[in-house]
Amino acid sequence: MRSRAWKRSVAGVMAAGLLIAACGSDDSGSSDTTDAATEASEVASSVEEAVTSEAEAVTSEAEAVTSEAEEAVTSEAETVTSEAETASTDTAASGEALPLEGQVEVAAGTTLDLDACPDDWDATQGVEGDEIRIGQSLPQSGQLAAFGAIGEGMQFVFDSINDTDPIDGKKLVLVTRDDGYEAGKAVANVEEMLDTDDIFAFAHMIGTPINFATRDITGAACVPQLFNSSGFPNWGDPVNYPWNTGNILAYSTESDIWCQDIVDSVGEGATVAALIMNNDFGLTYKAGLERCESDGNIEIVGMELHDPAAPDVTNEMTTLSATDADVFVAGTTAAFCPQTVAAVAGSEWRPTYYMSYTCNNLASFFAPVQDLAGQLADEGSGVRMTNGIKVCGDPVYADDPYIQEVEQVLDEYGGVTCADGSYSTGYLYGLMVADVVRKAAALPGGLNRVNLMNAMWNWEYTPGALLGGTLKLDGVNDAYVTEAAQVQEVVVTDGNLSFNPLGDVVDFEGQTGSFQG
Repeated sequence: MRSRAWKRSVAGVMAAGLLIAACGSDDSGSSDTTDAATEASEVASSVEEAVTSEAEAVTSEAEAVTSEAEEAVTSEAETVTSEAETASTDTAASGEALPLEGQVEVAAGTTLDLDACPDDWDATQGVEGDEIRIGQSLPQSGQLAAFGAIGEGMQFVFDSINDTDPIDGKKLVLVTRDDGYEAGKAVANVEEMLDTDDIFAFAHMIGTPINFATRDITGAACVPQLFNSSGFPNWGDPVNYPWNTGNILAYSTESDIWCQDIVDSVGEGATVAALIMNNDFGLTYKAGLERCESDGNIEIVGMELHDPAAPDVTNEMTTLSATDADVFVAGTTAAFCPQTVAAVAGSEWRPTYYMSYTCNNLASFFAPVQDLAGQLADEGSGVRMTNGIKVCGDPVYADDPYIQEVEQVLDEYGGVTCADGSYSTGYLYGLMVADVVRKAAALPGGLNRVNLMNAMWNWEYTPGALLGGTLKLDGVNDAYVTEAAQVQEVVVTDGNLSFNPLGDVVDFEGQTGSFQG
């Protein structure tokens, strides 16, 4: 409105001036005066049109300049934002240490709020002396006691590293507590270790309910809780839980692999019966199967939930076998896995059989039922799992350099073999902890909890144990460590338990993003 008023004002003044000039200079009579007035009016009109056109051109040009300026500012802001997202990495790369107070972004979308840490929080607690103290709560008793050897395997590899290639001149020390796979005991263990054991970080605690019960405690204490040994999808949440990371293949991803394999092997619309452990671990499988059903791929005709503390699952298996479903899914773990093998083999039911990969320990979970497992495989109902690593004790990998290294360290430092596969799992887990701690120690500022989380959320590692893919984290862009697996079947060849691959390794690296709730 102000622009149009300005144009009218200028045109009017110029027209009046021309008219006055015409009248004042012409004294020859009324006719001449009329002609002069007409001419002045025409000139004024032309002037107004010219001024209007010019003003509109100026306005258009100004709008274009403004638009270009806005685009430039937006582009610059986006560039600044992008640079800010990688500020932590750039800072470290430039030789500048990350701060130990305030809001510290350690990876994309991953910020440590150090102002919320306890008043007595110390970024170097647990590594100030000649030790790097790692805490762990895991079942050394109860139905899942077979997993207790994982901690021992970790200590064996720590001892080997301490002797041959110590980190930052310090010794890795593992402090363990038995929780019997009970969340309440795990909480008490973690609180006690925080109070009395000078823990730098926790790592590889076993089980979904254990990690779920403890991560708020470690998060409030600003103490890293790394490599939760559970495939619960919630672990991939760096926005809300930046002090906490997962480890193994997400159960939701595993369920998706099962679903596709069922369609490929049995056909769309196959009937499914499932045994589900009644906790967050098992219920994730339940959700995955229900998602598969809602997509029209399967029909669930039976589902039994069982108590994790129950002595056996005999009644549940009797009910499920009566369904005569095309497919059986064992969404359970530890001692319950061989129980399902015995139950299926003892019935006339011969479904296509899927089991949680948490039971991929051949020595612990299949040796007791080896003949029955072999019978099921021979009769077309062999146990299928998604595996991402070479299993120590599988004769297929007897000559593999990585497996030979595992055997050598377990024998030298523990006097044990792969007779219990949990030792070799602990070996791999120990290597993972050592790698991320070593990378943290190499960052500007040295080994501290902030650098540990920086190294963890920007981690990439490819140990010899992997069948394919890599172990990787990239903040919110890729919040899941393990995303590759292969469907394999348990078989018995020449009297030895082994895994027979049923297809290529399926790799979802970088595709699963982060937990969205």
